Amino acid sequence: MIVGLDYGRKKTGFAIFLEGVVLPAGAVFGSWNKILRKLEELAVRHDDIEIVLGLPLSAQGKPTELSLEVEKFAERLKESGYSVELVNEAGSSAAAVKLMGKKDRKGHVDSLAACEILRRYLNLI
Repeated sequence: MIVGLDYGRKKTGFAIFLEGVVLPAGAVFGSWNKILRKLEELAVRHDDIEIVLGLPLSAQGKPTELSLEVEKFAERLKESGYSVELVNEAGSSAAAVKLMGKKDRKGHVDSLAACEILRRYLNLI
C-alpha cells in the first residue's frame, strides 16, 4: 500500500493507494508522534507501506521554511523503517479546495490534497 501525506504543522492529510484506487483517509491533528501512530495502525492491516510525502516548495521551486521541516520529518519516517518519496506539492491544497468548493476545519481538504500528491507520484512511476 502507498500512503500519501499532506503534512501540516496543525493537521496532516492522509490518502491511500490500494488495489488501483486513490482514496482519502482522513487527517491527523497534531504531532509527528500522532502521524506515526496512524501509520502504525495502517501497517497492522497492510504489511508493506510506502510513503509519499508532499514537499512544499516556493513558486520558483526553492525550499521554504516548511519544506525543511518536511525533510526532517521524512528522515524521522525513514528512521522508523518506512520507505519515503518526496513529491512537490505545489498547488495540491488549492486543487483540493477547488474540488470541495470550500475550506474546512475537519481535515477533508488536507486528505484530498494528499490524494493529489499521491496521484502526482503515481504519474511519475
